[in-house]
Amino acid sequence: MKTILVTGGSGMIGRRLSEILREKGYHVIWLSQERHVNGGIPRYRWNYLKNEIDREALEQADVIIHLAGSNLGDETWTRRKKQEIVESRVQTSKLLLETIKSMPKKPEAFISASAVGYYGMHTSDKIYTEEDQPAKNDFLSRTCKKWEAAASGFQEELGLRTVVLRTAFVISDKSEGFKKMMLPTRFGLGAPLGSGRQYMPWIQLDDLCMIYLKAVEEDGMQGIFNAVSPESITNAVFMKTGAKEMKRPFFIPKIPAFMLRLFMGEAAGMVLEGSRVSPQKIIDRGYQFLYPTAVEAIRSSL
Repeated sequence: MKTILVTGGSGMIGRRLSEILREKGYHVIWLSQERHVNGGIPRYRWNYLKNEIDREALEQADVIIHLAGSNLGDETWTRRKKQEIVESRVQTSKLLLETIKSMPKKPEAFISASAVGYYGMHTSDKIYTEEDQPAKNDFLSRTCKKWEAAASGFQEELGLRTVVLRTAFVISDKSEGFKKMMLPTRFGLGAPLGSGRQYMPWIQLDDLCMIYLKAVEEDGMQGIFNAVSPESITNAVFMKTGAKEMKRPFFIPKIPAFMLRLFMGEAAGMVLEGSRVSPQKIIDRGYQFLYPTAVEAIRSSL
């Protein structure tokens, strides 16, 4: 039975992924803010700000799944918040790498999160693939580039099989982002965000977790993969679909972009802009989506 070490295990993705891994018979442990090794999922302490990490967790790990990172959408992107967003992803990766380099036992694989924000916060008709370059002069894209560069060190410096999953907007009844997006619709105030013409790459939570499981189990899987559903739809279509599934009206005028920017600042670009992203690479590896359409994903999550 392999031991899977998950960082960011207490988050939405980490909790569901840990459930699935345990159901499959894996031993799951977390790196967390507090040590508690006698719980259902043993937790080992780390603190990247102090460069501290419990080496016992790394000594056990056969595979590391790195999900840790400050929430992108929980507050406006002040200078302090931006620094926290970057460091919580990049410095944690570097702490893991430097610690493992000093240890005799190495894990078999390193699997890291990233985001489709790599392609930039803009709207176009282009369909992005893993071969495309990151956007320029875009905070989220620069962050993803640094994030992925830190992950690549595990392959370049240690020769570990490394997988990076560029993740789209996650649909789940546990997703705070999804709940916030659907909240006005629950009160009959559903409307497109901004122009509504921006594409909205998305993935249902269980599909995302099953792709992580695939990355754990397939020894030949490595490199970068888009973790995004095969259906490309605009924000207007997505919001209208949600309203239909909730049996709520959808006739309110579009929510002006300036209002979202007023409340969210620069972070509003995550919902006001968006292009199509291709999942063909993971499909070519044999992955079959559980929720290939927004109707199915939204219905499963309301």
